[in-house]
Amino acid sequence: MQPAVNLQWLLVLFQAFLVVQATPVPAAASATSLKQLWKTDGNQNPTVFIHGLLGWGESRKLLGTLNYWGGITQNILDTLRGQGYSVVAPNVGPLSSSWERACETFAQLTGSPTDYGVDRSSKFKHARFGKDQTGKALLPRFAANFVPGATSIQKINIVGHSLGGPTARTLAHLLAFGSQAEMDACAKAGVVCSPLFWTNKTQTYVTGVFAISGVHQGSVVDDYLQATNGRVQFVKTLFSALVGVNNLNSLEIWDLQLGHHGLNQNTGEKFTAYLDRVCSSAWFLSSTNALFDLSVENQSNPLLSFVKNAPGTAYFSIAGVSTNYLLGISLAQITTNLFLTPFANLIGTYSNSSLPILNTYSQRDWRQNDGLVMVASSRGPKSGYNSFSLDMQASSERDLVYSAPAATPIKGTYNYVGEWDHGDHLDIVGLFDLVPGMRNKVYLNILRVLSSLAA
Repeated sequence: MQPAVNLQWLLVLFQAFLVVQATPVPAAASATSLKQLWKTDGNQNPTVFIHGLLGWGESRKLLGTLNYWGGITQNILDTLRGQGYSVVAPNVGPLSSSWERACETFAQLTGSPTDYGVDRSSKFKHARFGKDQTGKALLPRFAANFVPGATSIQKINIVGHSLGGPTARTLAHLLAFGSQAEMDACAKAGVVCSPLFWTNKTQTYVTGVFAISGVHQGSVVDDYLQATNGRVQFVKTLFSALVGVNNLNSLEIWDLQLGHHGLNQNTGEKFTAYLDRVCSSAWFLSSTNALFDLSVENQSNPLLSFVKNAPGTAYFSIAGVSTNYLLGISLAQITTNLFLTPFANLIGTYSNSSLPILNTYSQRDWRQNDGLVMVASSRGPKSGYNSFSLDMQASSERDLVYSAPAATPIKGTYNYVGEWDHGDHLDIVGLFDLVPGMRNKVYLNILRVLSSLAA
């Protein structure tokens, strides 16, 4: 009987072998790139990096030494260029509204006058045009999209940090849908409308958007400062924290790009005096600046709520987290930037009965934050998000692929890739990194994701 038993076992083992051979290998285990995983040819779009509140572009270094994307020790954008990616970083208004910043981005990409719109400038009683970027196009091929008779299409990808997140979304909206109000106002005035506002576009010009700690539903820090009349002090303190009190009197530390509001810095005027003048102006308390856009309460205002996701664009988001959640509150981690620590604790314990939207999220989602922005806000706008887990700190594309869903990212909604733990709002862009290269793998992975999307 013993030989029969052995034969029986051999049959069982052989059947098991056949089952293993017939079982398909998971896509993530066999793919070696995201393009292969998502079955696309990818794209070679240039990527536009849009800075956040009080930020600056790559055309200048703050005080001649400080990069927004990388700080004093590195230039993350140069690192990405070294990997073969085309990237640009326009300089947009550090205190301006997302609408104005989108207009400024478009002007710099296309090398055209900065046109804030006939309807918009009439409503807010400011000049229609800002800086003239003619002849200075950061992306000449993208600019060619808007020349009459253009046949080829050059799309872009966009990465936005902080306020750069909603700015990117506003720009993608205008590039997809235009603005009927602006078209009507131009027709009535008998003037030529900026291509940014054209409503007869047949497609979006943005393949992918990646928001890093984007303020898509505002920040309760702004609402708290408004309730306590602390906005002026916040702005001045944040300026001071970034450059140091001893440097604040240097001319042209920041280009606030407020000339269309009649708020240029005068020759010989100390920056502190100029900032005082800006903060005491009617513009500072108006509804066309960044502080209005950053309020949780204002997100339902038509000035902000009109923005829609473009159905042909894939959106991604990642939330920074530098707090620990326990017993219903979140407190700053020991590694959180000292300037951000009080704000991290404020968000982590904040409650406000006048903001009913807070009750639509769990306390953890609203109180976990990066020192300025809540996780619930960073995940995406009120329209919602889709969980799309990706290990953005993977050390190689192979590891990134292994962590990625096999399904292609959904277009027209935010694909939330998860939390960037131990990443406060300033750490995430490497602003105070003493050791260069600490953020490189995340940004390289962001570009891998965006360049793997179907053009």
